Amino acid sequence: MKTSLPREEHPNGECNERFLEFVRLFAGMNANEGLFPRECRVCGTTFRNVAEYCYATYPKGHCFEDCRDLAQSDPFMMLYRHCKCGNTLVLRITEKIFPDLDAFWQMLHHEAEDSARPLKEVIAEFSDKCDCYLLNLKDSCGGEKD
Repeated sequence: MKTSLPREEHPNGECNERFLEFVRLFAGMNANEGLFPRECRVCGTTFRNVAEYCYATYPKGHCFEDCRDLAQSDPFMMLYRHCKCGNTLVLRITEKIFPDLDAFWQMLHHEAEDSARPLKEVIAEFSDKCDCYLLNLKDSCGGEKD
């Protein structure tokens, strides 16, 4: 089942229902004091929240990396994006920040399997949908959303 996203500019205006729950959870990461504010070490740009971070950066390749099996402490994933200055920015997202980390990766794997697409392609689609949703939040709130 597809659900409309609020952003008119999205090419098809739809979001995979599996994605929608997690897109909204990502939008809620603003409340975590460990992630934001975030500053680019090269140009000094400060990102106050996840919507601003996605608005002022662009995805780097695969964007999300599952590091749950690599962790020697808490499971985590990495979110890679490029600052407009070209610097690669990385958010380390743990289960403490995003409690549904395992369910998120299970959803991506199920979507890849059910749609017979490579996981990398599903991750890219999720990233696009997430950006669309977050940019709408930023735009609809006069430049920022808490």
